[in-house]
Parts: sequence; C-alpha cells; structure tokens
Amino acid sequence: MYYSKHNEKIVYINHYIGLLEVEGEGLLLKEDAEVWPSERPGWQKKYDTLSITEGITGLAEGYMDAFAHIECLILARTVVSIAAAKELEDRLRKNKVLVRGEYDTFAERFAKEKGLFFLHCDIPLAEDDIGDHYEHDIITLRFHTNASPDIHYNCFTPGSSAGSYGGGEYAVSLPKDFYRGCSLEEFTSRFPERIHAQLMANDMLRRFLEAANGRKNGE
Repeated sequence: MYYSKHNEKIVYINHYIGLLEVEGEGLLLKEDAEVWPSERPGWQKKYDTLSITEGITGLAEGYMDAFAHIECLILARTVVSIAAAKELEDRLRKNKVLVRGEYDTFAERFAKEKGLFFLHCDIPLAEDDIGDHYEHDIITLRFHTNASPDIHYNCFTPGSSAGSYGGGEYAVSLPKDFYRGCSLEEFTSRFPERIHAQLMANDMLRRFLEAANGRKNGE
C-alpha cells in the first residue's frame, strides 16, 4: 500500500496480479503519482491495470504520464473527466488500452471518443456465508474480451491446521446474451435464497441489466 506524497487521502492498493487500485476523493493531480513509502523511479511499470475507484472524480493533466505502460484502465462511475493531451491520446491508442467501466458513464464515452475498446467492468455480486461448511464465498460477475461472461466464486474455508486457510476458486460460464430479457428478480433466482437480499440491493447489477436490455443488439 502506498500514499500520495501530495495528498495522504489518495491511497494506492497494490495487487500481485498486476492490478493497482487508487482510492480517494476528488481530482487526481500529477503530484499524486509520487508516493510514500518511497519506491524506485518507474515503480508504476509493475502494474498493467489501473483502477480508479468510487469517490475520485477526474484525472488532471499529467497524472496518466506516470502510468504510460498500462494495458487496462478501469474507471468508477464517479469519474467524469480525464485531461487527455494529444500525446496521451496517441499513447493510449498505440498501446491499445482497454477501458472498463459501467455502461452510459464517462468511461464508455471516453473510450468511444478516443477510439479505444470498451468492456463493462466486473460486477461484485454478493458474499455468501455457507455455515454448514464454514465457507465464505465472494461472488463476481465477470466480463472478458475473448470469452463468454462467467460467475466467479472465490471460496475461503478453514485450513487443516490452526492459522491456515483453505478454499479455492472456480467459475461458471454464462451465455454471451445471458442478460437478454432478464430482470433483476430473474437473475437473482439462480442463486441461494440466503443472498437474495444482497443481490436485489445491488445497484450496479440492476443498472447493468437495465442498460444492457435497453441497447440495440446488446451493443
């Protein structure tokens, strides 16, 4: 985890899978790409995916210069602006950066305006506690550029000894047009009753189903 030297409310959460999440509020400035605890120059090259999370409203001029090697940019729906000079636009296109976010948001408009490919962001669905097996599952609806969508289960269970954890993960594939004519209630019906309330209260899932069904040919 890193903190912006310019604004300690801007937090970077690093993941071993190449994902770097940025948390905070307001506009990300060029200076916010300088972090502490100090890292070597070019530390950003370790990450190929930059996720700008809920609460951040925009990326100021120069901010993206520090992340010139990313392959995927994920924008929360609160992001409404990116200062993109021609040099940045050219670099994004040259690197074929994938933009991800929700339908009908700035993320989708930005991708279209800059000639970049857009893919809906993954949707955290629910967390399921299975008491009989002492299991905790994190369930996510995932979208892929080269495969059908799926439901991903990240399962956590007690290990065989004190202080250890077991579990695993698996995915269930969905038809590409699984959303076609599918209401929130119908989608929720495929899951256990114990997580029904979580799914029915999932605003991102509801927005996706409504927007996807309202589009011509699902585009």
